[in-house]
Amino acid sequence: MRLNLLLPCLALLLAPAFAPAQAPEPVVSEASEPGLAGGEPVRDPSLYQAEVTLTSQGAGERRTAAARALGQVVVKLTGNPQAAGHPVVRRAMANAESFITDTRASETSSDQEGNTAVGGVPVYKTVMSFAFDPGSVDALVAGAGLNYWGGNRPRPILWLAIDDGRGARLVNAQQLAVVKPLATRGLERGLRFGLPAGSAVEQAAVQTIWAQTPAPMLPLTARYGNQTQLLGRLYRAGRGWTADWVLSSGDNELSRWSFSDASPQRAIASGADGAADALARRDAVAMNVGTPGMLDVEIVGLRDAAGYTRAMGYLQTLAVVRSVRVVSAEPERLQVQLDLAVGPEGFARFVAAGDILQADPLAGDGNARYRLQP
Repeated sequence: MRLNLLLPCLALLLAPAFAPAQAPEPVVSEASEPGLAGGEPVRDPSLYQAEVTLTSQGAGERRTAAARALGQVVVKLTGNPQAAGHPVVRRAMANAESFITDTRASETSSDQEGNTAVGGVPVYKTVMSFAFDPGSVDALVAGAGLNYWGGNRPRPILWLAIDDGRGARLVNAQQLAVVKPLATRGLERGLRFGLPAGSAVEQAAVQTIWAQTPAPMLPLTARYGNQTQLLGRLYRAGRGWTADWVLSSGDNELSRWSFSDASPQRAIASGADGAADALARRDAVAMNVGTPGMLDVEIVGLRDAAGYTRAMGYLQTLAVVRSVRVVSAEPERLQVQLDLAVGPEGFARFVAAGDILQADPLAGDGNARYRLQP
C-alpha cells in the first residue's frame, strides 16, 4: 500500500518518495547512463531554467538578471560551481538574452515566506523565471571546453540525523521544512533528493546514520528503488553547527566532507553542494571542441552592405570568438580569420545552435564555409 505523496508545497524541491508498507514499491528511480547518449546530451528541460530575484524594474536590471540566470544554468549543466566565471561564459553573459526562449515574472510577499516585513508592511519582490534554448547553451558549454553533466542524474535518498542536544533523530518526509535549504540548493546545482518516510525500521537505523556507515543503509535505500544515498549528521559545535556527510552509490563511497557554520540552515544546505560536486566529478564528460587557435572562415550569401554588417556583428558577439580579422570582402563573399577559444569542431557546434549562419554543404576540402541566412 502506498502512503500519501510528500507535502505539495515542496513537491518541486524534493523527489517524490513514498513509505514502503507491507510490500515495498520502488518510487525514486536511479538514473541510467549519465553523460552523453549516442554522442548527444541527455537533456532534462528543468536544467535549462533558472529564477532570479530582481532588485529593480529597469531594462538594465532585467538584462543583468538574464546574465545571472544563464550563469546558474551553466553551473547546473556542468556541475562546476566556478563555471559561470569561465571567460567564454562571461562573454556570453553580455548577450544572454539571445539564449532565452521564455520568461515569466511573478511577485511574492516576504511575509508569505515567513520573513519579517518592513514596518509591518509586506515587502514584495519580483522573481523572473528564464528558460534558455538547450542547443545554444549546450554549444556554449562545449565552446568553453567545460564538461557536460547530462540529464540522467541520480536522486539520492537523504538520510539525515540531527542532534540539537536531545539525542539524534531522523528527518523524515513529514519534516520537509527542515531540509528545505538543502533541497533549494540542490535545485540550484541541478540535483533532487528523496526523503525516507520515517518507518519504525528507518527510525531504528538512526545510529547507523550517525556512525556514517553507508553499507548497512543500502537495503533501506533499495526499498525506494534507489542505490545512491546521502548520509548526514548535524550537531552543535561550539557556537555553531557542523554537518558531516558521506555520499555513496551501491558499494562505492563517492565522497566524505564536513561543513561548519553559525547557521544550521547553511550547514544543512552544504549536503547538496558536496553531493553535486561528487556526482559531477563521476558523471560529467568532456565534449569535443578541438584545439583553440586561428580559423579561416568564408561566408557567402551576403547580398548587400546590411548582410556584411550582420555577419560581422554576429561573429563579434560569439562567446568563443576572441577576435575577427577581415581578409577580403567581395560581392556576396566575406573571408575572415578568427581567433577562437575552441577548435573548428567547437566553433561549428556553436554556430549550428544559432540561426544566423549555416554550414555550406557545397564547401569542399574541409573548408570552413558558411552561408548567411535570410
